[in-house]
Amino acid sequence: MSDSITYEHPLSEKIRSYLRIEYLADQIIYYRNFDDNNGFKPFFDLLFSLADLVDRGEIKKDLIRDLEHQEHSLKQWLNAENIDNQQLKKLLAQIESFSFNQPQSNKAQQLINNDPLLAQVKNKLALPGGGCHFDTPLLHYWQHLPISERQRNIEQWLEPFNMTVEAVRLLLHLLRESVTFEDKVANAGFFQSNCDKNQLLRIKIDIHQACYPNVSGYRNRYAIRFSPWTDQPVHDIKFAVACC
Repeated sequence: MSDSITYEHPLSEKIRSYLRIEYLADQIIYYRNFDDNNGFKPFFDLLFSLADLVDRGEIKKDLIRDLEHQEHSLKQWLNAENIDNQQLKKLLAQIESFSFNQPQSNKAQQLINNDPLLAQVKNKLALPGGGCHFDTPLLHYWQHLPISERQRNIEQWLEPFNMTVEAVRLLLHLLRESVTFEDKVANAGFFQSNCDKNQLLRIKIDIHQACYPNVSGYRNRYAIRFSPWTDQPVHDIKFAVACC
């Protein structure tokens, strides 16, 4: 187990959405391979949440704009010294592989509504205790199909989201790698500062300090207040921060 924990706080609504998409995709990977029937309800909850996020018109517009910006920035480094051109060209090829059409409103929801199983599950999961066999007989039948057939269905359901998820992962990776951490001290657990860049705040803290950060901030200014894990008073907290 690592001795440090890294927290991330979005400083823009765009990055907030990107982080949520990344989180949902990570959770879906965990649940998609479950052979236990009890694991499918969380999978469908996550799938529907991902569809809701991806359906927002501004997401793909932001992705197209950010990918074009990253492509332009990376190309400026192609002839620079001490640059791994092979890795740089690999990143550029990955960016160029994305092909987003103009956003189509409610496209993901249409895919769900046109699938009888997904439509039935989505309709019933909103009920308290929904998803019982008598609520979703089609799901009950599907759960008794061979695992290979269920996996094929899952791949079909996830396919419309794959490019968006991979683009988000790449953009967040480039954003995180763009800035290194700097050591700071929060006097009596409090720290505030300006941020030249205004997208993502990353905080790394030693787990043995037994506290966690509460962050407030937007665009180019932020504040961090560390709260104790126990009832002990908060002391000066050493941590590292990266403003991406």
